Amino acid sequence: MTRRWNILAWSILAIVFLGMSLYLLFNPTRTGVVPNYRFAASHWWISQSMYPGGTHGFLYVPTFAVLFSPIYFLRPEILGEILWRAFGFGLFGLGLWRLAGNLSRQQGWMGTSDPTLLWVVLLAVPASLASLHNGQTNLPLSACLVLAAVALRDRKWNQAAFLLSLSLVLKPVALAPWLLACAVMPALRIPLLLGLPVLALVGFLHPNPSYAWGQWAEFLHKLTASYTPENLRVSDLFGALGKWGILVPPALEKGTRALASLGALAWVWQSFRRHGVAPAAWALWVTTALVFTIFNPRVETNGYVLISPLLAYAAISTWREGGGGSWKGWVLAAACIGLMCDGMGKPIYLATDVWFKPLIVLLVSPLLFRMPESWRAETQ
Repeated sequence: MTRRWNILAWSILAIVFLGMSLYLLFNPTRTGVVPNYRFAASHWWISQSMYPGGTHGFLYVPTFAVLFSPIYFLRPEILGEILWRAFGFGLFGLGLWRLAGNLSRQQGWMGTSDPTLLWVVLLAVPASLASLHNGQTNLPLSACLVLAAVALRDRKWNQAAFLLSLSLVLKPVALAPWLLACAVMPALRIPLLLGLPVLALVGFLHPNPSYAWGQWAEFLHKLTASYTPENLRVSDLFGALGKWGILVPPALEKGTRALASLGALAWVWQSFRRHGVAPAAWALWVTTALVFTIFNPRVETNGYVLISPLLAYAAISTWREGGGGSWKGWVLAAACIGLMCDGMGKPIYLATDVWFKPLIVLLVSPLLFRMPESWRAETQ
């Protein structure tokens, strides 16, 4: 029975990916945001600007264009589309497997000895479907966040530094956990700081160094200009308020985001100083997931895959601990399913667009502040 549970979990992941691959094969023009990545890679190698005007388009460091180039050159193009999603969804599956392994007391074939992996998959994957469909970096970024948190808890400093640095390539907003980890955990500072010049050097792999330098300058300009996006259905806390007709002054909005960031730093710092690495890793995971979602000025509804593995882990941990708090696990599990609302049909999508997901996360966030015993158990 043990192997059957695990095979079922991996089979669900395989079926989901196979279904998406078949969809792409029959609808080769429905490629989501991947054309932005192709645009950047193509322009990089012909020495043209990757950052046209406006607040949309390619919003990543030049290093991303270099690393995406093998997929861009792959022919036929649809093969590259599938391979790119295989990278993101595969990394996401690896992150879920690591979480399930931590929740299980014994190690069995394919990673766990009970249905834990199946439960993690059933709860975390629904929120990932939109990002998988669009080919967004949210999916591998979510995986990197999970794997980095696990690596930090296990004191695997180099691995954690690599994952946090890779996150910077996947999305600039990942600077938040990078800075938090660097500020709080001394053992991470040298690996993190050594990773920066490596990433920068990759972003200079071009026959014309002056062109590469110019693209870095354009990236910084694009990044600052796109902080307040135009014509984007932002699904953060303030986007939800706007959907309800409550307009928050820009100064108050920025002040709230700044206070949230300071609060994150204070919690991670206190956790590390008073309780050690494992509680600090948990605090870093929770605060980053919240910053990536309800406090992110560019988050869209499909970006909530960045928090679904955390909700799934917290739900299953609460069930495992038993006692009178099992209701919290059911609330968290319901939140996981609720994050799939944009895939439940057009009527539900239109009714819940923008406001529903940040409301869910805001309501269940107090249940995330207590570190589960399962997270502590690995360090004892």
